[in-house]
This record gives sequence, C-alpha cells and structure tokens, in this order.
Amino acid sequence: MIIAEKKATLKSLVYASIGFALLFGIFIAFTNGIWYALIAGPITGALWGLMMYLFVNARKVKDQTIPEGVEASDVIYSGGANHFKNAEAVGGTLYLLSDHLAFKSHKFNIQNHTLTIKINNIQDIIFYNTLGLIPNGLKIILKDGAEEKFVVNHRDIWKKNIQKLIDQSNSKIA
Repeated sequence: MIIAEKKATLKSLVYASIGFALLFGIFIAFTNGIWYALIAGPITGALWGLMMYLFVNARKVKDQTIPEGVEASDVIYSGGANHFKNAEAVGGTLYLLSDHLAFKSHKFNIQNHTLTIKINNIQDIIFYNTLGLIPNGLKIILKDGAEEKFVVNHRDIWKKNIQKLIDQSNSKIA
C-alpha cells in the first residue's frame, strides 16, 4: 500500500508540474514572448514539481501529521490528503483506524487542525470531482447531516475500506 501511495503522489506531482508549466508558460508568453515561455515554462514547472516532491516527502512534514496515540500497527490505510475547511484545502494525512478516521494537518497551513470521525457516525461515502474535473474527491456524510470533504489518492480503496468497517460495525449492532 505504501508503494501505491508513493506512485500516486508522484503521478499527481507530475500532472501538477505539467499544469503549472503550461499555465506559467502562457503567462510568460503574453508578458515576455513565446520563445522565452518555451524555455521558462518547462524549467519552472520542473522546479516547482521538485520543490513539491521534497516538501511532501520531508521528514518534518511526516512527523507533524501523525495523530497522538496512533501506532503504525493500528493503521489500516493512510495517505496524504487535503481536508476542506471553509475555503482552504488543508494539507495533511488521513488515517483509517479500526473505529475512526483521523486527519491531521501539517503546520504549513493557515487552519491547522485534527479531525476525528467515528466509523459508526458515518452515514455515507460519496465520490466527487475536485473543481468538477479531477476524480479524487471523497465526501463523508455524517449521520447528523454534516459533510467532510477530502482530496485523496485511490479514493476507491478508501471507500472500500471505510465501507467494510461500517458494515462490520453495523453487523455487531444487529
């Protein structure tokens, strides 16, 4: 699972770097000309991608996103995630444990926080597309009607594992 998460993160960073290079290249083309943009766009995209890769894999960031009291053996599934809090996509790590989901942000956000969602409090799990285009959104609907939105890699795996725990929780109650 860790290798799959690293591949997905690398793939996302490559796509983001290409997008950044294209957008920055278009901007530079209008301000400095097409020939300058053809050189500056790919270079800045590659540098941006490298900086993001180093940030995502930094030991300090990984240490900041481990919730208190969570041991590696308790984790069923985990991965980098953004949690939407107001208008900010807060970066951090999402953990699936036997009885709850735990999100902990890294310290490089404006709205640092930890979020815990009990498995028996989840009503539904829905996929959505970020920005209406990118198929990486996971919406958790709680029994009280509240919604928590996340951007994750492998949302199908997240949903399958969460649903499995919900089903186990419901069978214990019945």
